[in-house]
Amino acid sequence: MRKIKGISCCFFLLFLLLCTGTLSPDDLDKRYIQAGILVDESNYEKAIILYREILKESSQLDYLRISRIYNNIGFSYYKLNDLESALNYYKQALKIDGNYVVCLNNVAAVFLNQKKYREALTYLTHAYTQDGNNVKVSFNLFVAHANLENKESAKFYLGRAFEIDEDYTIERLKRNGLTDKQIKKIRNLKLLK
Repeated sequence: MRKIKGISCCFFLLFLLLCTGTLSPDDLDKRYIQAGILVDESNYEKAIILYREILKESSQLDYLRISRIYNNIGFSYYKLNDLESALNYYKQALKIDGNYVVCLNNVAAVFLNQKKYREALTYLTHAYTQDGNNVKVSFNLFVAHANLENKESAKFYLGRAFEIDEDYTIERLKRNGLTDKQIKKIRNLKLLK
């Protein structure tokens, strides 16, 4: 057996394995939570690094957790305005779990951001078939249909969004430039019925 500065090769390899060994499931959970906190704190670069470290231990993770990690990395890239990287990670998540509603909506959000409304509809329609009570999906369906001038569909999905979560829907309308008066007019004219 070859010696490396007085230490046998086998002992050296064993030492390396112990020093760089896999993380325990509890450690992985802690890191996953830490990465989520970094996202909540808008510290996206550090979150990406931590999520990637967790993925290195993917043999210990179930496929749903891996899918969530890819989605979270995609979301972090989206918030950093790196839409290409965001899409790549979202699509990796969807390869693992093609019915992952949050991720389907996130892919659609990238396409909405790029004004690719038809592409967004593909993902949003699939998401809606999986969860017709998701307010974000319903609101984004409204946005896509409104921009494609599909008025009846736009009204339907805006109505659904109001039914599911009125506060969220009003907040999103305001973020899109509508005033309280305009929102009230929409509701009072029963444009959504």
